[in-house]
Amino acid sequence: MEPGSWMPYKYLPVLIALILATLFGLGGLILNKIFAPRRFNPVKFIPYESGNLPSGLPKERFFIGFFLLAILFVVFDVEVIFLYPWAVAFDFISDEGFWVMLFFIGLILIGYIYEILIGALTWHRK
Repeated sequence: MEPGSWMPYKYLPVLIALILATLFGLGGLILNKIFAPRRFNPVKFIPYESGNLPSGLPKERFFIGFFLLAILFVVFDVEVIFLYPWAVAFDFISDEGFWVMLFFIGLILIGYIYEILIGALTWHRK
């Protein structure tokens, strides 16, 4: 074969890995269907709320502030994930790396200021 031509044998390990992963996943599902016990108990169908008895109906509305707080937590975690390697390698990056990270921190700061201005961080029920 000439160099640069398509060589299917190079991708054989990938194909084998895909086949094995598919067989492993489907095998687990099939074995579970065959061997899993099917004993139904009314207690198993009660929603679990941190060991407490359920309160209210399952379709009851709850405060959206929990979602906003969770999203802020994820944004903060992503920011830290990007800041830590930058801080560790600070001595080895150029001035461009400093300005790019400053721009990134500015974007995150603009998002936080926006959330403060719209009142997303105030904890009140409506």
